[in-house]
Amino acid sequence: MEQNDRSVLKVRNLRTGFATPAGTVIAVDDVSFDLKRNEVLAIIGESGSGKTVTALSLIKLISTPPGRYFGGSIEIEGTDILKLNEREMESVRGKTIGMIFQNPRASLDPSFTIEFQLVETLMRHNRQLDRQAALEAARKALLEVGFPDTARVLASYPHQLSGGMCQRIGLAMVLACDPKLLIADEPTTALDVGVQAKILLLLKKRSRETGLPIIIITHDIGVVRAVATRVLVMYGGHVQEEGDVDEVLASPKHPYTQALIRSIPDPDAEQDAMTFIKGEPPNLLAPPRGCRFAPRCEHAVRICHEKVPAWREVGDRWVRCHLAETGVPQ
Repeated sequence: MEQNDRSVLKVRNLRTGFATPAGTVIAVDDVSFDLKRNEVLAIIGESGSGKTVTALSLIKLISTPPGRYFGGSIEIEGTDILKLNEREMESVRGKTIGMIFQNPRASLDPSFTIEFQLVETLMRHNRQLDRQAALEAARKALLEVGFPDTARVLASYPHQLSGGMCQRIGLAMVLACDPKLLIADEPTTALDVGVQAKILLLLKKRSRETGLPIIIITHDIGVVRAVATRVLVMYGGHVQEEGDVDEVLASPKHPYTQALIRSIPDPDAEQDAMTFIKGEPPNLLAPPRGCRFAPRCEHAVRICHEKVPAWREVGDRWVRCHLAETGVPQ
């Protein structure tokens, strides 16, 4: 975790959990990272690793109850949003922090046309826009995300559009508000390959030209390679490894990162069978005593099962592993 005063976003020791009838689940546990202008940070890991809860925490969208912030801070340009009330957060969401949600239809109201929703959103976040100016900005945003027939799209209701189209409309809505930070939760899952490539190129271009810092939550290593500058690997609510995307993907230091990359099929290599990570993700109601990944790790030694590894800098990156300094066989 690089500490930098120029960081737009600073997350420190974030802990987010949920109360259940069986006990409290800490879904995000002691997570820290920085994000500077021009950076694209990809957060990867298996389902249930804490990626989406981290993203929702950053924009304070954890339902309370059953959700609760147990500690830490989330500073955006010096303001700790965990200290803001819901009314104050209304001015942060959209204009300061924009988010593209995993379920595109859930972020659109089925009762209103796309035009109404785009125009109202733009006018709410920019009081200087009148309705005509907001409509022109909406048309421009739709063209930017690949809709040539903007009139038809603006006149449509969400149910008349495909999931991929709704995803692009969500992206257009966020980008048109010109946020200082963009969070994208699985932004390309509903898109075909051609449109996906265009959207990834658009995000990369926006970050490069305007300095927009972006966080992408994804399962797709191809997306990570295409747009990210840094990668953060999560497992069991902990960050396990963080560093430059090319370095981490080329020579991962944490056994979980290694296993995750090995589990991705390589079309150019001969494989007799699929490679997968044996075992199951940890039960966060009763997490392992030591390293969260130790029960599934083929390199684990005694200390891995007894003590939680420290989050420390090893060479060119940060790693949470007892064996990282001595080197884990790949």
